[in-house]
Amino acid sequence: MSFNQILATMATSDAARVKPTLEDVALEQGQILFHVDAPISHVYFPHNAVVSLQVLGIDGAVVEAATIGSEGMAGLGGLLATDVSFTRQIVQLPGRAARIPRSALLSAVNKSASLRNLLYSHADAFTSQVLQTSACNAQHSTEERMARWLLMAFDRSGSERINLSHDDLAVAFGVRRPTVTLILHSLQAARILETTRRSIAVVDRADLEQISCECYQAIRRNYARVFAQRRP
Repeated sequence: MSFNQILATMATSDAARVKPTLEDVALEQGQILFHVDAPISHVYFPHNAVVSLQVLGIDGAVVEAATIGSEGMAGLGGLLATDVSFTRQIVQLPGRAARIPRSALLSAVNKSASLRNLLYSHADAFTSQVLQTSACNAQHSTEERMARWLLMAFDRSGSERINLSHDDLAVAFGVRRPTVTLILHSLQAARILETTRRSIAVVDRADLEQISCECYQAIRRNYARVFAQRRP
């Protein structure tokens, strides 16, 4: 199982501060952690779960703004400035996470410059991910974006198989379901993926990386830089 990178790179003194109020929890697929404008009571550090941050339109449309996995924390938007969520934060892939009350984390942050710096560095990397994804959505094909998104999902889950429907992927990419189905069938015919109605497994990761745009490696490099600089 993957382990959350923020927790793994905390200074020993910071880990000691948060440990008494940190608990291990199971996150179920489809579980809503926070609704839009709802108070953020806890912060989640995913180990092998993936959380989707979704913007809801007044017409009922759902657009995925970002995803968070073992490199980050869910509860953004409520850490530094306000205590409400700007998005619907929903568990996209199930798994384990560490959870801490927001008040306890803020107390630790207020007492530790090293913890503040770590979370500020993570916030920079997360912002970079959002910007890179925005550029990716504007410049690259759906197939390239899907390859990038799937590679990140496999990395975060620590598995070569994930359980997602074609409808879930359509939301993630902002396209219609038939488009997702067409691309998945093409990748399966090329023996790059193995797909069913609710699961996707990678068969040839090297070929999937070849299809992916450069955004996959760019996002990985930004997070790796943050954690390499601060690894105990």
